[in-house]
Amino acid sequence: MVRLYGIPGCGPCEIVKMFLAQKGVPFEFVNARQDPEAARKISELVGSPTAGVVLEWNGKVEAIRGVSPATLNAWLDRYRAQEA
Repeated sequence: MVRLYGIPGCGPCEIVKMFLAQKGVPFEFVNARQDPEAARKISELVGSPTAGVVLEWNGKVEAIRGVSPATLNAWLDRYRAQEA
């Protein structure tokens, strides 16, 4: 399962949630407004909750800035390779 750290209503967060759902990737959304640890992780990796997203799975943590189809598909390839 992928943990997606972000804040509700954040454009990049909403795009990544839709992407994961469309691709059938199981995920849990961690609301950084309610979880101080999530807020800290986002701040350390992307600077601010609206600057990008943080994905965590199987002990890996990856920050994605500039959410785009290319960056999301590249992440998906890495995720699927590790899951295989």
